Amino acid sequence: MSSAPTSSVAPAPSSERRVAPRRQPAMGTVCRLDSPDGGPSALALIWNISQSGISMLLNAPPVAGTILAGYLESMVSDAMLRVSMKVVHVKPLDTGDFFIGAHFERPLTPNDMKPFVAEE
Repeated sequence: MSSAPTSSVAPAPSSERRVAPRRQPAMGTVCRLDSPDGGPSALALIWNISQSGISMLLNAPPVAGTILAGYLESMVSDAMLRVSMKVVHVKPLDTGDFFIGAHFERPLTPNDMKPFVAEE
């Protein structure tokens, strides 16, 4: 009785979860989030942006699954765009801030993104 040779199968490469390429934000691009209690809005620093979502730094963590609304804004021009997004992940950083990943409720068009991304 001979045993069949065992073969080791290499793990499949991790699949890319991004549905749109991430872009570096233009200088001065921020996201001003609505305050749920009508108080001052939170200001988030944009880390990267795509047509489908955004990564940003915040000083207070929202809970994953939370719907956030606010404005993408350029601090160097008058560009402003209303956005709504669902928080997908929250990661604490050593600085005390939080890295937030969120999917836009409505994907951005290339024209929507133009004022908020760095030139390639």
